Order: sequence, then structure tokens, then C-alpha cells
Amino acid sequence: MKITNKKYFILFVLISVFTVSFITGCQANTPTADTKNTTLPNHEVTETGTESEAEAKPSHYEADYLPDADYGGYEFRMVTPRNGLWNLISLEADVEEETGDILYDAIYKRNRLIEEKYNIVIQGIALDSFAATLSRFQKSSQAGSDDFDLCMMIPQDAWPQALRGNVVPVNKLLYLDISQPWYVHEVNNGLSIGGKHFYVYSDECLNLFEQSFCILFNKQLVMDLGLDNMYNLVKGNKWTMDSFFGFAKAATADLDGDGIMTDIDRYGILGIGSTAYIPLWQGAGVTLVNKDKDDYHVFAGDTQKVYDVMDKIYENMCAGDKIYFDGYIDKSSHFGDYTQLQVAQNQFAKNHGLFYADSISLVPLLRAMETDFGILPLPKYNEAQQQYYTPSGKGWINCVSVSATNLERTSVVMEALAVESKNYTVPSYIEIALRTKHARDDESLEMLDIIEKTRMVDLGYSIYSPVIGEKYMNAFINKDNNFASLVEKNIGAINKAINDSNEMARELE
Repeated sequence: MKITNKKYFILFVLISVFTVSFITGCQANTPTADTKNTTLPNHEVTETGTESEAEAKPSHYEADYLPDADYGGYEFRMVTPRNGLWNLISLEADVEEETGDILYDAIYKRNRLIEEKYNIVIQGIALDSFAATLSRFQKSSQAGSDDFDLCMMIPQDAWPQALRGNVVPVNKLLYLDISQPWYVHEVNNGLSIGGKHFYVYSDECLNLFEQSFCILFNKQLVMDLGLDNMYNLVKGNKWTMDSFFGFAKAATADLDGDGIMTDIDRYGILGIGSTAYIPLWQGAGVTLVNKDKDDYHVFAGDTQKVYDVMDKIYENMCAGDKIYFDGYIDKSSHFGDYTQLQVAQNQFAKNHGLFYADSISLVPLLRAMETDFGILPLPKYNEAQQQYYTPSGKGWINCVSVSATNLERTSVVMEALAVESKNYTVPSYIEIALRTKHARDDESLEMLDIIEKTRMVDLGYSIYSPVIGEKYMNAFINKDNNFASLVEKNIGAINKAINDSNEMARELE
């Protein structure tokens, strides 16, 4: 593929935009197929029986179209960031032995099954920083060297690599069928451009669920304050921004009576910057980038609905009474021994907040919390909103480099990992690990089911985060609610970033 000087210029601009720091991720001659792989024989999915909860496998899925293949002991190499970065625990590509940990034992079983079936050895290559995975992918692709089979990157790093032509698109990976139940359809639909998918999320990427946003609530405070049953609100379509903010205001209290709200007082809402503002507007059905009729990206952050939602969040969280403690911005005096990421977490654990806005990744970190807590989806804008929305667009995603030497083999293993993750690791993470080790009741499990089924992506806070999403977030932080002015100041850069993406996507085969 020839890359013109103009494309190099556009690419330079895009990479400069998309690789702003992230806080809150030789081509073989093989057959091609469309994203549904309708030409594959015996293309059926079977779901049979159930097994005990201890096996972490309540249902069994099979992809009957995957071939019987022997890859002669091939070492299948998966590059990932190391577990523990930003408190994430689900980045592990391989586990060497069973230890009794439910999730990691499921990964072990999944991998050994695939290794035996295809005569391969799965090797995880864990790197020590987010930037290291991008560097490894970029250097290998540019050099044409076969250094790995899959590399996990954050979306705003993966996107410019895809536009440069360094990522093998899904339709070149023969055995990937993204219509199957082990793919996250709404998120993947949001990630396409011009009908093309450069990468997709399957159930192999537990991190997508781990980085799905939710609201935690303190059950004891709900009882003490005489508030409504939160689960019934969700199930009765009454869990809205008005109820959320109303309860938050009722819970806020100057506990030490000094007339100043500090970290020792009680807040309606706790969070850390982007974990509150952004998920709330996305949960209200607002997306800053949409698609046109040809599936190309268009800016959508200047509608009246957007302004109304932003104003409601601002009026409740930034103006008037202080009901929100931001672990990034607000000073901590009583929780000073903790990092910024831990301040709000420890406030919540010690009953200094009714709600905590964060991702599912927070739940395991609260295992020692003595007071019971529950899990809720993001509130709706109002009762007219037809469904809940769960922003999930920043999960780490596996990409295939154009330097990969056997795309058919890669696609077989990728699909096998997706299917067996549906069978093993997803039930372990959601239905067992969270319920028996972390979440405190069966109704929270119902809420997790809603969260899983309503995941979505807003490209404005995924691949276009620095030039769009972060501008809105910073408006809240800087106490500036003139969102129309914000759009006016930034519309040139916004349109350029989107138009450049559309133009480069059109030029790719």
C-alpha cells in the first residue's frame, strides 16, 4: 500500500492527538472473508448442558467451523501490559499453574485446552508500561519482523496504528466471526468505520468488562438515611439522574461540624475525575461522536440533548452544595497516606460516601470493606430513556500486526480463545469471582448482567479522547459550564481529527 506525503502528514497529526497520556490502553497470502464469514462450512454454534459452578462453566459454547489443525508445537505469543497496572487484574495472557484463584485457574484451563487441541504453546509476554506495548507493536510492524502473534493496546494507541495500515483488519482473519455470542456486539459496532473493523472485542478481553463503569452504593447508609431500595429503582425504571443526585444530596453531611467540607465528611458521590463525569453523561445516552449513513464518524457533541445532560451534571456536581469529592482534585488531609487513586476508595470503605462512581475493577479492591455495598448501572437521564447504557470503550484490545506470518493460524487461535473465554473465564470473573469473593448479594449479580448487556462505546472518549472527550471533562474540573463556547473554540481541531480519520480509512483497502 502506497502512503502519500499527505497521508504521512495526517498520520503525524493523528498520532500526536491520539497518543496523549492515558489515565482512568510480513502479511501472509491467506484467504479472506467478510466479517460474518458466511462462506465457512457448517457455521453453527451449539450450546449444550450445564456444569457445576466449581468448573466455572455454566454453559458450553462451540464454534463448529474451526478446523482440526496441528500447528506442530508452535509458540503462540501474546503481548500484554503487566497485571496490576491501574489496579487491573485481568490482563494475564497465560497462567503457568493452578493456584486455587478462580479466575486464573480458569485461564489456565482455557489455555491448556486450546494448546492440546491445536498443538501450540501459549506464551504471555508481559510488559511493564502502557507505552511499552505500543512501542513493541509499532517497531515490529515497521520492521516487518514476526515478534508476536497478538499485541494488546489501548484504543487511542491502536487507532492510529490501524489507520497507518499496521493492523490486519478483521476481514483478513478468516476464522473470526464477530456475529457470534462471544463478541461484544454493541461496542464493536461502535468501533467500525466505513464498514471496516480493524480490531474487535471478544470475551477473551476480560479487561473490557473490568473497565465497564458502574455505581457502587453503601447499603448501611441507604438504611440509615431511609432511602429507597436501589435495586427496585433500577428494575422499576426509576434509576435516573434526578434520583441519583437527590439521594447524593440527602447523604452529604458535614460530619465534624466545622462548616467546611473535607475528606473526613460524608459525600453523596465519590470518584476520581473521569470516573464520574464522563460515565454519567454516557449513561444518560450522550455520545460525542456518532456515525453517518455510510458508517463514517461525525461530531455529535453540540446538540441540545448534550448541553442539557452536561448542564444537569454540572449544576449538581460542580455548583451549589458540594456533594462530590474528587480524589484527583480535592485535597486529602485525613487520608493522606493513600495515593490519589486510593483516597476516594478508602473514603467509601470507611462509610464517607453513599455512591462511588468507578469501573468494575474497583469491586475486588473493596474485598476488605466491612460494610455491605451493592452494584448498580449508570443512571438514566430520565424515565423516558429506553435502556441503561454502560460505557466500556477503553478496554485493552488485541491487534494483529501486518508483520504476522500466518493469519489463518492466528485467526483460529483467536477464535478459540474467544469461545473458551465465553466458556471458562467470563463465568469465573462475573458469576463466581465477583459474587462469592467480592459482590455481596444476588441482586448485584442481576445488576452485573444489565451492565454486561448494555455495554457501549463513545468514540469521543475512546479514540478521540484527547481532542474531544477530555475537553468536556476539563470543563467540569475547571468549573466552566459554557459548553457551547467549548465547542466553538475546539470545533476546528475536532473536525480535522474526525475528517482525517475518515479520509485515511477510505484509502485503506
